[in-house]
Amino acid sequence: MEKTFQIGEIARFFDLAPSTLRYWEECGILAPDKNKENQYRTYSVSDLMAISDAVFYKSLGLPLKQIRDMEQTTPGQHRELLEEKMGELVALQEQVRLRMEKLRCHLAAIDEVERLRTRPYAIEDIDTECIVSFDLIEQDKLRQYIGNPYLYSRVQHSCCLQQEHRGLTVPTEQLDQFPPEQILWQNCGGTYAACLMREEHTQPYKNNLQQQLAHIQKSYRTGAIISRFLLCAREDGELYDFYKTFVEVFPKEWDGQAESQYSIFLKEN
Repeated sequence: MEKTFQIGEIARFFDLAPSTLRYWEECGILAPDKNKENQYRTYSVSDLMAISDAVFYKSLGLPLKQIRDMEQTTPGQHRELLEEKMGELVALQEQVRLRMEKLRCHLAAIDEVERLRTRPYAIEDIDTECIVSFDLIEQDKLRQYIGNPYLYSRVQHSCCLQQEHRGLTVPTEQLDQFPPEQILWQNCGGTYAACLMREEHTQPYKNNLQQQLAHIQKSYRTGAIISRFLLCAREDGELYDFYKTFVEVFPKEWDGQAESQYSIFLKEN
């Protein structure tokens, strides 16, 4: 006589909940015999094979409806079904890759906040080539910002901090896509000191840029100021936007004749 199994035995063997086996039965994947006297389910070796196949196809991500119909598919239909699932997984893999890349960028921004705290005013190469104007209603630029908030930049000059322009950093090869009036700043060389700017997230949006600038001006003359967004976080009970700020610096004895080639392209108010 063929050996049979009770639902509890099958559930433990396959590490499945008995309710899962009952649901698979409702979906037409399983059809165990039932004891006429007590209606208890009994599973045969053939049922074990059906459960094994269902577990396998479930591990491929196939829905129960497709698993139920697998025995009815031709080899060609079988291939088409699995290739479709493979395409879904490839797309999902790319989504995961992009998500991990964004997570790494955000973790790097947090690390940068801490680094700028411990090593303020270090001379660094500025990490952007061009900045174009940015308005939140510009959908394409907004998508770029959402993809990488570090692209959001603020452009000022140390001689007139109130003239602030908000923009998006773009690679040089994309610059010809923007009209000249949208170009706020281009990197023409120069030397920059990096520091951490902290700005209140609510009005009147107070920040510590003036204090940071005053410290740098003890050792240098200053020019362009480029602030790149790092993250928004709470500190000392207040919510702040944190920026990595690059301040263009010149030796104290600089005569200023060449300073214009390094300065930002300020628009007239």
